[in-house]
Parts: sequence; C-alpha cells; structure tokens
Amino acid sequence: MDKYGIIYKTKTDITKGNAMNATLETRDFINTAKIAQFRQQGFLITESAFNADELSALADDMDRLHRENLAAAQASGDERAVERVKIQRSYEQVHEKSAVARDFVRKPVFMEACRKLVGPDADLYYCQSVTKPAYRGRYFEWHQDSGYLVTDPLEYITCWVALTEATVENGCVWIIPGSHHWGLLEHVREDETMGKYPGMRAIFNDESGAMPVELAAGQVVIFSSLLLHKSGPNLSPTLRRGLVPQYHLPGIKNARTGQPAGDLFPVLRGGQPVVS
Repeated sequence: MDKYGIIYKTKTDITKGNAMNATLETRDFINTAKIAQFRQQGFLITESAFNADELSALADDMDRLHRENLAAAQASGDERAVERVKIQRSYEQVHEKSAVARDFVRKPVFMEACRKLVGPDADLYYCQSVTKPAYRGRYFEWHQDSGYLVTDPLEYITCWVALTEATVENGCVWIIPGSHHWGLLEHVREDETMGKYPGMRAIFNDESGAMPVELAAGQVVIFSSLLLHKSGPNLSPTLRRGLVPQYHLPGIKNARTGQPAGDLFPVLRGGQPVVS
C-alpha cells in the first residue's frame, strides 16, 4: 500500500489462474518495433490479448446494459428514445456500470500500453462500449479524440478492443497513419442523420492515406488521441462489438477551464497495476 492507500498487484497475483490466462497475463504484446510504429504512424495493433471467456463475459454484460436501457426507454413511452437505444448501443463510463468492465480495463495489455506509451503512472481517462447493430449501425465521422475535449497535457492513448471480429463490412475503424503529426485540428459538431451518428468532425482535406483496421476478436488497436479515425456503417447481419478504454496521465485538466478532466480512475502507479 502506498501513501495514497493504493494496493499494488504482485507478480504472483498477476500469474494466478489457468495456464491460458497466465500466458496472456505475462506475455509482452508491445515490442520495440511496435513502439516505433506508434511514434511514427500513430498506431499499433496487438495480437489477440483475450481468451473467448473474457470476451464473452464482457459482451454479455454489455447486453445487460442494453436490456436495462431499452426497458427504461420503453417505460418512458418515448418511441424516439426507444429507437435511439436500438440504433446506438454505446455507453459511456462503462467501468462504473459493469464490474466486468471495471476489471477488464486493468488487463495486462492495457497496463503494458500505459507503461510503454503513457508512463509509470496512468489513469483511465474515458471508457465507452461501442456496439453497432446488424444492418443498422451508422457511419461515424473523421475525428481526433482530442477534438472532443482539449486536455492539458494534450495527447493520450485510445485502445479499441474488438470483442467480435471487426471488418469493413460490419463497420470497423479506419485511420490515417501519421496524421497525429498534423497537430490538433479544428472540429465542428455534426448532427445525427439517418446514416450517421452525431459527433465531432475534423476539418481537413486529404484522406487519401486512409486504411481500414480489421481485427480478429481479442485484438487491440492502440492509437494516439491525435490520430484521425472514423468508422463505417454495419452492413452485416451480425453485431459489431467493441470496448474503447482511453488512458492518460494522472491529474490532467481541461485546457479551457483548468478543472480536472476525465474519469480519474487510477490504473497504474509506479509501473504497477492498481487494485481498488
């Protein structure tokens, strides 16, 4: 326990469990070549970092949240609210709504990413589940995550986890490699349409270098909060499921107001995972 009352995991704690989990929890997912790629291109992609049971448990709990939200919308009698819940199955601060997610955001692949890309001390800045319904999941505009709220310090990491396979057909993420070097771009707010989710849109002219990031279930794409990215519509007959935890330095502030920003959820201190 440190001076803040935080207890840290030990190596023994981390390696408990069955042989498969022990392998996943002690292996390195981010080597020096991947770190170099992140610095140069603004992103890296890991091998599968989770087993089927871990992915299923989180997907099941996201379904629970959806059922609860749908029931609340139906009870309100607001048909527009019901339709909105059916189309946009995304939930913010999901680690506060799900004990499964709360544990998931401290998994070894994320702690390794924090140590190697953020620093020995890191907090969960934001966490969102992102599920696109079959045939109905909409397009999401090009943006930088830092375009939603400018923080001080500015840059952090976004970890997009595929809970199911992510393909061009079902609405995977697209990125523009190297665009994090362009700095923070101007963003404008876009309203919802029949084919597009509401959100911020970055102002820029050249997307010729764009590439899709297709992932197998369990893989993670980790990118800079300054990297331009979007996602396409889900044109497939199945759900596209993802979880998006983001990690930043402790004590960050809203650059405009000077007030604390983000979820302020400690995950790493002194290079060691935090247990709360």
